[in-house]
Amino acid sequence: MAKKALTSFGVELRKHRIERSETLYEMAEAVGISPSFLSAVETGRKRAPKELVEKVIEHLKVDMVDALKLRQTALETGPEIRIPLKGRGSEARQVAAMFARRFDDDDLSALREALEKNAMPGAQR
Repeated sequence: MAKKALTSFGVELRKHRIERSETLYEMAEAVGISPSFLSAVETGRKRAPKELVEKVIEHLKVDMVDALKLRQTALETGPEIRIPLKGRGSEARQVAAMFARRFDDDDLSALREALEKNAMPGAQR
């Protein structure tokens, strides 16, 4: 079986836990999960449910910047990212479908650069 790579959320979570000199067991107990599940989340073998992310943020008592980073990295580590299209027209659906195709690294870099250059003020993020 292939070994899963560490996720950005797992790295952030572990960083905060270690900075607090907190063991896996202590943090797991504090947020109401098993140490083995917490370990699996840290190492990328399991995805952190949204409820767990919020419990971790509450437990760590992090500032808004760190809380946002934890939430964002948790979203990025999932197998999918949902794009809400309710009430949107066919053009929005077509663009979303285009993003669903696989891109190679060069395509992704060019696409990201174009999106960053052309970010529209007031656009929802």
